[in-house]
Amino acid sequence: MSKKKILGDFQTPVQLARNVISRLFADGIHWERILEPTCGQGNFIRVCIEQGASVREIIGLELQQSYVEKSKRISSETVQVSIYQQDIFDLNLATSLQWNTLSPLLVVGNPPWITNAEQGRLNGKNLPRKSNFQKLSGLDAITGKSNFDIAEAVWLKLIREFVNDPVTIALLCKTSVARKVAQFVLDNELHVNSMSLYRIEAQRWFNVAVDAGLFALELNQGDISYDVAEFDNLLDARHTRTFGFHGRKIVADLDSYRQVESLEGTSQLIWRQGVKHDAAKVMELTYRDGILRNGYGDLVEIETDYLYPLLKSSDLQSICLGFVPRKYVIVTQKKVGQQTVHLRDHAPKLWRYLNSHTDQLDSRKSSIYKNAPQFSMFGIGEYSFQPYKIVVAGFYLPARFVVVSGYQGKQILVDDTCYSLSFDEEWEARLICALLNHPAVSKFLTSITFADSKRPITKGVLERINLKAVYDQVNIDKLTNSTTDSYGKSVNCDRRNVEIQLRLFEGDE
Repeated sequence: MSKKKILGDFQTPVQLARNVISRLFADGIHWERILEPTCGQGNFIRVCIEQGASVREIIGLELQQSYVEKSKRISSETVQVSIYQQDIFDLNLATSLQWNTLSPLLVVGNPPWITNAEQGRLNGKNLPRKSNFQKLSGLDAITGKSNFDIAEAVWLKLIREFVNDPVTIALLCKTSVARKVAQFVLDNELHVNSMSLYRIEAQRWFNVAVDAGLFALELNQGDISYDVAEFDNLLDARHTRTFGFHGRKIVADLDSYRQVESLEGTSQLIWRQGVKHDAAKVMELTYRDGILRNGYGDLVEIETDYLYPLLKSSDLQSICLGFVPRKYVIVTQKKVGQQTVHLRDHAPKLWRYLNSHTDQLDSRKSSIYKNAPQFSMFGIGEYSFQPYKIVVAGFYLPARFVVVSGYQGKQILVDDTCYSLSFDEEWEARLICALLNHPAVSKFLTSITFADSKRPITKGVLERINLKAVYDQVNIDKLTNSTTDSYGKSVNCDRRNVEIQLRLFEGDE
């Protein structure tokens, strides 16, 4: 594996560095001292020297010896340039560096675009010391939510160490990292007075298909504000939207959000994420011409009592009446933590099949499988087997809510890219689905979610929909008489059912 990939090394092109510095020094803003914490071959340093007479001192830090040697060749008659071969995670950046100039500081650069999980897979060492630096608890701390970009760790290190200083930090990073940093400064009530995100074309500059930009924030330089002005590019002088927060919850478009803010709250019903097994080639099967095959193309013969139709996010975007599931999933448990050894006697064919793939199943990387029964899965419970579900894909906007029931006598399950509400009564599922597909809910979800997120719709997002507030805004006669859900079936909810549902919202028996 290349050293460049392990280190998340994307050197900033000179022209992009010029665009960044031009934006930062626009409107008469000047800095005398500049720190580049991951300076690479020094393009930002060269451009800072080019930009004009205000800069007096630049310090660059870099881990790789070859880049250090290149950066040390940069010289200037008017600017003192100091380059050090140093892992920034071994320093306190606010106290370990010796400056000759004491004035407001600009920190600028392009830290590694790679996650700690990716580095782990590549055996990389360019990581902060192990700690739960995001202060996650329980399952979140050992599963996907604890995965973070190295750039995120660099951001939080800089903010923590310069928390009491007048400093501007401006780094190229993924837009998802910028949002996490904004959430961090809000959660910790830091003295941030300005945040801006200028989007860049990462495909053009770095040949990577991610959403990225220049994220800049100012510490200790004015009145506190946690709103983030978002610009379409580095050249725009006026922002196109503002994202920020309602309480502690992030909002993608504050102007749109204010029009539907009344729907913000807590869901009266419990959203569940779909089944998780992390072994799709083993656990997910296709059925054609009476033959089951796994993801390796192998013929599979197992007891069908343990096989359920499965929907994925992409399926939910095109599902219609009369659909035929393209995937089935093996279900080894009816609830999380249930022992699976009974399969040896009750489903001997399945038991043999699973044991023939123990290498894949026992090597699943997620910590949730540690000390769990063999062949365990997650996202499974009594709710999985209720006859009706409202399901929604996590990967797509606008959100499309669909009611699904059984298929050939089996309950339909969704995978862990989807979310669901479960019901015993069809009318109840269809009424709630009609509420969720109301235009006001669509506008609310669009205002609080980011289209460039890997998964715009999450359980946390869905839990913010106050269904009672939606119900209060709906023309109930129109809803009960003429509404259809997005699956294409008419909603048949008479007044009596509506009254029952209203009592459910209000917590009555």
